[in-house]
Amino acid sequence: MIKLLNANFTRLRKNRLFWLLTIFSIGVALFMVYAQYSDLKRYGTALEVEQLMLNYSTIIGIVSAIFTSLFLGVEYSDGAIRNKISIGHKRINIYLSNLIVVVITSLFSYIVFLGIVSAIGIPLLGKITITLSQLFMLLGCIFVTVTAYSSIFTFMAMIISNKTITAIVCIMLSFGMMMIALTCFNILETPKTIQEVTMLNGETKIEEVPNPKYPSEKKKKVCQTVLDFNPAGQMFQIAGRSAASLKILPLYSLGILVIFTGAGLVLFRKKELK
Repeated sequence: MIKLLNANFTRLRKNRLFWLLTIFSIGVALFMVYAQYSDLKRYGTALEVEQLMLNYSTIIGIVSAIFTSLFLGVEYSDGAIRNKISIGHKRINIYLSNLIVVVITSLFSYIVFLGIVSAIGIPLLGKITITLSQLFMLLGCIFVTVTAYSSIFTFMAMIISNKTITAIVCIMLSFGMMMIALTCFNILETPKTIQEVTMLNGETKIEEVPNPKYPSEKKKKVCQTVLDFNPAGQMFQIAGRSAASLKILPLYSLGILVIFTGAGLVLFRKKELK
């Protein structure tokens, strides 16, 4: 395992995609801070620094999908996995070493973003307005969810042998999870009543009436469950600080990690390599 990790990290340091994603994280951080500082100068208001820290989590899944699919996809096209097995490395160690590298890289991308926002954003926009314990709890939930994301995309990359198909599946899946999460949010935020405008004898009358599109309690529970289990839904709830209980979300993420890693190990052990 140690030799596999050393080889992966050596390859990572020379990987252009890794450095491009790092530059991307730095660029996003600088852009967010600049945009909020401009708003502060013009309008006197801006988002809190901690909110900037949380906002990047909503797109970290896409970053992880791109990196994982392209970084691990090469292992099949270059024959690296077959060579590792031929020299005696166990398949379970190959799978887990790849998962560890993906998790660490995804977390590193987010930590770089946090570092830039903290170093530049706090002096320009002001101090963090929530307690450190609250901030660490939110960031801890994000880190666990990033791990869940990594397990899903590693599963796809290790089961699908074609690099192009892997990239398409992972990226489409990351966007799909975001769309599902946004759809559930829209359903849950549907107002119970709407304003209805009627004309009577030339007079306009506005009254509150029940919204026919208001979801039932069963539908709301289903949408909330989907949000809690979906990593993108977790990130949106954490960023919006709208989760009913932050203690539940890491449990869902750990469940995803166990399910996809367990399934990946079973399928990868049985996979025939050309």
